Amino acid sequence: MAIIGITINRKNPEFAIDDFIFWMPQYTKFMATEQGQNYFEKLYKVANNKVFKSIFGSDWELAMSYCIAHYLTIIANRMGAPAGDTLEGIAGGGATQGVLSSASVGGFSKSYDIDKTISQDDEAKFWNQTSYGQAYWALLKTKAIPTMLVVTNGCIHK
Repeated sequence: MAIIGITINRKNPEFAIDDFIFWMPQYTKFMATEQGQNYFEKLYKVANNKVFKSIFGSDWELAMSYCIAHYLTIIANRMGAPAGDTLEGIAGGGATQGVLSSASVGGFSKSYDIDKTISQDDEAKFWNQTSYGQAYWALLKTKAIPTMLVVTNGCIHK
């Protein structure tokens, strides 16, 4: 039995901090710091192994930027979590969080229909944690991802 699949070109062009801050100018000052450069280097490696030019085409730089900003936001949220040198001191940081669906203060209330803006796909749960991740997932859904497999009986002759 032979299984033949379509492979994705996983080689990307270079992507630098300047490319990132073009799409995410709010990170300009942070990326100019040593800490920002260190974060970029680590997260660039993660994004470069997830976001492929062969899938996103001309939207690739934007997709890379969304991916990196998503991880930066997750890290920033963790920085605000309880910290300490005991397990009890940090336990609250791992509490499950959800999406606020409505809020009321006095006579003012607001709610959002998030079913139209947040993907309900199981695969999107990780990306739904931040607005950047949601934008990345929405952009990904506009792309054709080759996933065809062919299973044959016997060998394939060349």
